[in-house]
Amino acid sequence: MRIRDIQSIFDQILENTEETVRAGKRGLILNEEYFQHQFSHYVSKHYETEGIDVWKRPMLIPNHPTLVKYAWKEFGLGRPKTTQRAALNRGQAANFDFVIRDTVPIFVEWKGPRMYDERLIAQDLTKLLMVNSARSPKIFAAIITSSRRADEYHQEELTTRFYAALKFVRKILEINDLPDLKKRNLYAFIATVPDDGARKFIWGKV
Repeated sequence: MRIRDIQSIFDQILENTEETVRAGKRGLILNEEYFQHQFSHYVSKHYETEGIDVWKRPMLIPNHPTLVKYAWKEFGLGRPKTTQRAALNRGQAANFDFVIRDTVPIFVEWKGPRMYDERLIAQDLTKLLMVNSARSPKIFAAIITSSRRADEYHQEELTTRFYAALKFVRKILEINDLPDLKKRNLYAFIATVPDDGARKFIWGKV
């Protein structure tokens, strides 16, 4: 599976979400499982079209454990040195929302439908950027449906929280320059769905 295939899946999920909202059923989107079930369906469908029986050869693994251990209680946005020393490579394995077991594995974290928390984003990005494979795409996805208006403040807050979390993670993982970050193969697909239609504002390679 290529990144363009993944992006097509996110495009389809966003379109489905927009249709749900336009139909007046925003309240049915209760948690991120609404997006995860769709993601699982479309990824499975992709491999079925390639002649792969996903029941005999599982390609998509939900809640896949991380190789790295984390002590999340020591993970603090205001304490990068303490986080680096006490939260990383200690404690227990965490989980990725999904790992796609293709020739090059793909790692995926989901958030939504409510405004995401900066600390939780930082934890997700830490898991993704600590994957020891430069070739593997690492994807953070979020579709936010909690705002009917999604004014400039709403979108700015979503963007600010994401990049603030990323800045913190770059500090604790010592990713000091943009070329180094680009080599990590990190993608973000973030959109909001107010009443007047979906709006993508981070949609591609970070």
